[in-house]
Amino acid sequence: MADEIVPLLRNLGLNEYEAKIYAALVGLRKATARDIHEVSAVPRGRIYEILHDLVRRGFIGVIEGTPTSFYLLDPDQVIDRLKEDSIRSLEETREAIHAVSFPQHRSPEPVILLKSEWAIENHLNSLFRKTKDRMTILCHTPVFLQQHLRALRALDRRIDLAIIVRDARAYAGIDLPIYAASGIVAGLLDDQHMITDGVSMECVIFVDEKDFIHIGGTGSERIGVFGSNIPLARYVQRSLAGWLEEEKSTCNMG
Repeated sequence: MADEIVPLLRNLGLNEYEAKIYAALVGLRKATARDIHEVSAVPRGRIYEILHDLVRRGFIGVIEGTPTSFYLLDPDQVIDRLKEDSIRSLEETREAIHAVSFPQHRSPEPVILLKSEWAIENHLNSLFRKTKDRMTILCHTPVFLQQHLRALRALDRRIDLAIIVRDARAYAGIDLPIYAASGIVAGLLDDQHMITDGVSMECVIFVDEKDFIHIGGTGSERIGVFGSNIPLARYVQRSLAGWLEEEKSTCNMG
């Protein structure tokens, strides 16, 4: 039934009457304003105004005559054009958002709680893109690395990437720079330190001595904590960098 597509047409930006008229033409293919009025039940006084507006916007065509007829343009071309317009509009919106700048009356929140998969992955992808020099990951499960393997491989080609784990044997076959923790660093990855108030750790990522993200879970819920410009996080990444240098030196000597 043509009426079934009315809600879908509304999603494309048509109002109720426009959607009903277009849906009527989907069934009729070619018709006069009177025929369209009878099928769509749109008030006669609005028919011509809406039809000519749909013509102007490229949804339908018109054949001048007595009486004037209206016909359905190729729906595939119409949908493709709308898709291109939508993508262009989204990109223009993105550029406008980035261009907007207001005076900062207060400092941004140093820590943000992320309570959805989308928010976590959005922040992760942002960190992957913005990392300039160094990323250090304290990883508690190989699943995280497997899920983001492509992005991490790309990072490894352009920055100093280091992934520190408790038991390297669990990460066999993952071709990334993985280091088995030892000494005080191993303590950071011990199970008893990875569960706080019922929140288990998946990983902690430090970026360029500036940003960090802690990802973990409480039961079936995955949560994240994102922070920026926190002195303690900067100190931890610097300390881990020093430990890594010692590990690499020891390996070279061996």
